[in-house]
Amino acid sequence: MKRNLIISLLLLVISSPAWAYNEGTTSSTVGSGPINNPNAGISGLKPGYEDTYYTHYKTITGYKSNGKWGFYSDNGRINIPPIYTDIEGLDSKYIKVAINGYWGLIDVEGNPVVDAKYDKIEVMQNELFKVELDRKYGVVNKSGKVIIKPQYEDIDELSGYYFVIELNDRKGLINLNGKTIIKPQYEDIDKLGSDHFKVKQNEKWGAANLDGDEIIEPLYDKIEETKGKYFKVKHNGKWGAINFEGEVVVEIKYGPLQANKYIKQLY
Repeated sequence: MKRNLIISLLLLVISSPAWAYNEGTTSSTVGSGPINNPNAGISGLKPGYEDTYYTHYKTITGYKSNGKWGFYSDNGRINIPPIYTDIEGLDSKYIKVAINGYWGLIDVEGNPVVDAKYDKIEVMQNELFKVELDRKYGVVNKSGKVIIKPQYEDIDELSGYYFVIELNDRKGLINLNGKTIIKPQYEDIDKLGSDHFKVKQNEKWGAANLDGDEIIEPLYDKIEETKGKYFKVKHNGKWGAINFEGEVVVEIKYGPLQANKYIKQLY
């Protein structure tokens, strides 16, 4: 009876799949047993004694062999030999991969997206990626195409179409096509409704249009969007309104509630 019990326990351990690979989404150390690599027969890679693996959203599994990472999928469609020195999950669609300290991207189908040649990669909206190279920043898209060359001290997404760029501690604006809308000249730039931008200079705010033309000189403590073709502005504690042509249409001498009342009369 004791012999039968020992045999049963051995069969249970051997049949257990827990040592093979992890179904989770984080890296894990599982000891020094061989990983069940379904691509071994396809790629010619023989299962080694890897002890680290990473399953990304249950779609693609990374395995470590001789200090480098490769990828495979359970259905055998994805088969990337261990060529990457580091990997890092980015989101549900992409994985950051590094070769000798330089980062690129692959998608969860194993396709290369961005060559491993950047110091850093960060995800932005609309499947765009902020890249850093030699302490300069730019933008690439999901096809790996460089939209904005890495030449700025910093770059931040303002919307899906516009980016705030920084050069010599001054900020400007560039669009998705790489066209400079506003040269780096302001302390700060932000959205102002759907058709304008707030621009800051000497701690004061003004406004520019989509063509980058300054329509309101930066003279105000605050500038806010309202209905109609007007901006609500604050100067020396008083409020008023300026239209899109930069003309004062509500004298800047009221409290906020009074200013709101007079602005509404313009609608």
